[in-house]
Amino acid sequence: MLLHINRIEYCEARHISSAIIVPQTSIAIFRDVAPWREIPISGLAELETSQEQEEGTRSFNATLSATLCGDAFELPHRPLAFRLTCANGRKYLLGTAEPPHPYVAFALSLPSEASDVTATTLNIESATDVYIIK
Repeated sequence: MLLHINRIEYCEARHISSAIIVPQTSIAIFRDVAPWREIPISGLAELETSQEQEEGTRSFNATLSATLCGDAFELPHRPLAFRLTCANGRKYLLGTAEPPHPYVAFALSLPSEASDVTATTLNIESATDVYIIK
């Protein structure tokens, strides 16, 4: 169970190609150091995961949503993987070096009232499981 995601980092998916992914236990083991870069978020991120099994095939879906600090943040337009850190220090991997890669979108909220908050939201959707990093 993921509790209180307070840090999101990204790197190009190619940098984690040496990671060992164990789908049966939802574990990712890293043999090399990856160049993770932090995404500046405000507050906690929200992650929803689901899985379905149809005709012997299991499919996963994960959706991560976070409010960004400021509105001038951009991510590279290449396949990315994301490392999520919970308040208890446990780390998770969203996306791997192999396709399908997570889909990244930004949403800008411009309220009609001057007293309301303008915010940029980062949304990441993945068709892979979320793996515990060991």
